[in-house]
Amino acid sequence: MLPFFSRASIAVLWSAAALALPVPTLAATPLESESFQVGTEGALCEAQGVMLGAARNSVFDRKWALICSDVDRPVGSAFSWRAGGDASAWVGRGRDAPIECGEATSASDIAAGAVVRRCREQGSNLEWNSYAVRSGDRVLVVEGVAAFDSALRLAMANLVQNRVVPGTLDIVTTGGSRSLAQARAGVGGHDLLIGQGYRRNNAGEYTEAEEFFRPGLLDDTSQEGAATIATQRHETMVNRALQLSNLGRFDEATRLFGEARAMGLRDPIQPRLLRNFEAIDALNRGDLDAVAPILSRPVPDVAQPVAAEGGAVLIDPPLSAGLNSGLAASLTDSVQQASRLTLAERAAIIDAQARQIGGTALRLRGDSDAALAELTAARDAILRVKEGRVLSTARLQAQILAEMSQVHEAAGRYAEAEGLLREAVALTELRYPESASVNATKARLAAYLARRGERPQSLALYREVVGDVTGKRAALVGLENQIRPYMRMLVEDLQTQPALVSDLFLASQLVERPGAAQTLAQLSRQLSAGTGEASDLFRRANTVDRELTRVNLSIAQARSPDDVGEAAALLPELEDRRTRLEQAQLELIEALGAYPEYRSISHNYVAADDLVALLKPDEAYLKLVRLGDEMFAVYLSPTRSTGWRVDASASQVAGLVQKLRDSIALSINGVTATYPFDVDSSRQLYQAVFGPVAGDLGRVKHLVFEPDGALLQLPINLLVADQPGVDAYHARVASGGDEFDFRGVNWLGRDKAISTALSPAGFRDARRAPSSRAAKAYLGLGQNEPLGPVTQAALTRGLPQFTDPGCALPVASWNRPIPSDELIAASEVFGAGQSTLLTRAAFSDTAIEGRTDLNGFRILHFATHAVVTPPREGCPAQPALVTSFGDQGSDGLLQFGEVFDLNLDADLVILSACDTAATAGLEATREAGLESGGGQALDGLVRAFIGAGGRQVIASHWPAPEQYDATGRLFASFFRAPAGTSQGDALLAAQHQLMDDPATSHPFYWSGFALIGDGARPLFSGS
Repeated sequence: MLPFFSRASIAVLWSAAALALPVPTLAATPLESESFQVGTEGALCEAQGVMLGAARNSVFDRKWALICSDVDRPVGSAFSWRAGGDASAWVGRGRDAPIECGEATSASDIAAGAVVRRCREQGSNLEWNSYAVRSGDRVLVVEGVAAFDSALRLAMANLVQNRVVPGTLDIVTTGGSRSLAQARAGVGGHDLLIGQGYRRNNAGEYTEAEEFFRPGLLDDTSQEGAATIATQRHETMVNRALQLSNLGRFDEATRLFGEARAMGLRDPIQPRLLRNFEAIDALNRGDLDAVAPILSRPVPDVAQPVAAEGGAVLIDPPLSAGLNSGLAASLTDSVQQASRLTLAERAAIIDAQARQIGGTALRLRGDSDAALAELTAARDAILRVKEGRVLSTARLQAQILAEMSQVHEAAGRYAEAEGLLREAVALTELRYPESASVNATKARLAAYLARRGERPQSLALYREVVGDVTGKRAALVGLENQIRPYMRMLVEDLQTQPALVSDLFLASQLVERPGAAQTLAQLSRQLSAGTGEASDLFRRANTVDRELTRVNLSIAQARSPDDVGEAAALLPELEDRRTRLEQAQLELIEALGAYPEYRSISHNYVAADDLVALLKPDEAYLKLVRLGDEMFAVYLSPTRSTGWRVDASASQVAGLVQKLRDSIALSINGVTATYPFDVDSSRQLYQAVFGPVAGDLGRVKHLVFEPDGALLQLPINLLVADQPGVDAYHARVASGGDEFDFRGVNWLGRDKAISTALSPAGFRDARRAPSSRAAKAYLGLGQNEPLGPVTQAALTRGLPQFTDPGCALPVASWNRPIPSDELIAASEVFGAGQSTLLTRAAFSDTAIEGRTDLNGFRILHFATHAVVTPPREGCPAQPALVTSFGDQGSDGLLQFGEVFDLNLDADLVILSACDTAATAGLEATREAGLESGGGQALDGLVRAFIGAGGRQVIASHWPAPEQYDATGRLFASFFRAPAGTSQGDALLAAQHQLMDDPATSHPFYWSGFALIGDGARPLFSGS
């Protein structure tokens, strides 16, 4: 990662591509507006302009798309044009699919002469209402999905009265209806999808933005022209490529950039975006030499429209495509805009961004004078467009100011450096208040003050950032370089101020791994698209959040010295609205807290004192956080709480972890081999990470561990807690003893149960969650039905290496089913009346998804293969559990997203498969929601099962071993634990049996399963 130029800050660079419009006029009426509000808080819809009548052959003077309740595609359309004749002739123009309509009936309660037709899509049951009326010299039509009828009617009232008409909507409670589900599936609006991606980027939600630029979302079902479709696809492709680059997924980004270049678009905008984004990608990769050649690539000139006879402007298809490319960018700001940018103005801003990128590269190369000249020129160019009043350039300007500040700081011009950073803070606070970019800019200023020795000012500003982020239940993604000085100062001050551990613990929860953020974005989108009560509440909460952002922006603009008169007069009303929205937000979040699917994706923070209060006298919580190449630890217990910098860099820790994993299970050509365990590296890693509390850990019987960095890939129970056992092992081997016999080694997990936590809030929720109310004890699932002749059983539960040249899994993936012996043995513990087995043909993905009684089992136990690696490089990974093939729609896999949609009420979910919590292929790691490169699936399948209603999950860090019946013995012992035994102690006792057997004393056999959640929970409910 480039110094002081984090991926998140690089992502800010491309917000100029959104090119939203100049500072809004708050008092505009709907027919003058490009965007206007429909409805009140808690049920907001918004009419967003998608086409204005500038072209000679335009059908409409105005067209809006109607967005409701955070539905990411339009639920309807509104039209206005000067025309004669019957307005109803235009019924159906808002839908790509044909609709059949009945006779017109009166809708005079909306306006005199208004009519409505009840329609239905051909080939579906989706109902569609179309309202039409003549108003003066205009024909007005509003039409859309019938489930949103109140929004359609209110939008029509807005247009007829040509003002914002107050009113309430009742559509938010239809979130579970079939109509809404179908509306979400595709009511047109490619530009709106792009706009949603830009909107999330401008809010600092980079992983969420990447979701909207994924392939498949812009499949052509419209009647758009070929040129417009090409520009939409190009814009989507390059935006997603840059998002992937910002997340460190450089191979994928390179492939997409190559595909975009091959399209060869010649409109003035798209090649400029491609040029800039590829240059930023080069900065992300640290390839400074590549930046200048990329930026010097020729781009098309900006051709001006040709004036036709009578002064009209002729717009040919290429120019139209250029004008409309990135059209959704006009939707990125939440309030109405005064005017649009011309093509030349858009190009000018993108070219200014290119100069900024070049200046950044020069600064990183040490050429300060040239860098400052380029950065200054870039800022001047931006300020020349609309006199600098283009909203979306505020972030770009702030980034330029931050870059200029670093140049001045390097030259010792500290007053200039600080002044520029403070100007950047003021700019983002004014133009994008209450946004992630404000905190990012403040964090940069705080880091600068820390470097300058201004400790009190720096600490105060950092605490302001922490308070704002935690108060909004947000997170900081990619800001490790800016937060690290704060963590350093707190750790240093802990020596004399132990109470600062509370600040340290809170700050440690701020930073979210990009991969984890991606998982949360995927699950959030899935929750938003759901049909249950939680999904309905979640959509309403998102609606309130969006409206609150809009109101905060309007308040900031009304308070701006540039905005006086009418805008300032609106302040009391806006502030009252904000108060009501904030109250609605609190109520919705409180209601959502009852649903595990929301808790699994929400950013909830836990104070140190609150977490300590949850711990028993013999328990402790240890949290790691990686910031760049440094790692920090926070230790909380009822007797002592402290924090420290880990005595090894993050890269050194990663090296030790890799050594240990290579000595545990290393797959070569599809064969998993085990080597003598590296006890010396294990001991070294223990001392580096746990050394400061080694004395305290001796009194701990249950350790809750929250890993980060490379330690996400390793169960810590195999770390060696003292040296004598290591020395005894080496002496025994030196005298001819078995080098695979590790009895006598004092493992960290020898005398204590260990739970893994996804987050402090995740542990808190697991501890507080009520026991399952399920009537039955056990559901065992496994032994999929093979597709062909069954081959010889493997020594582990890993899948074979893929040899298929395509992206489909080979038949062999299904042809080595895990025997059901493990499941049968477990079911016998509970008896026939309390247990059910789902094996062979009955164990299919469609059968599992179709069961309505999954919430009737307290324990779900999967014994099957897990797919964690794509078939070949470049193929998408889909972390999943292998099942039998079932009915129509079955793919023989229970995938990550399908798991999240299951309805469980389980005390425990066991994933007795390969790599369900551990090292996976690079693509699988990313798809499962983990940081790039060799992470583990902890945030993927595991989080999905917790979101589905599982309190605890047991998952494997490497392929579960079949040799010596190790896995079967482990779970047989686990389930035969005495009544009253906790899950953690039951697992520990089962591990003891294996670690005390010379044949299975190697950690490969006993340490691979991790318990995620709260291991102190009872194994059997009611015990």
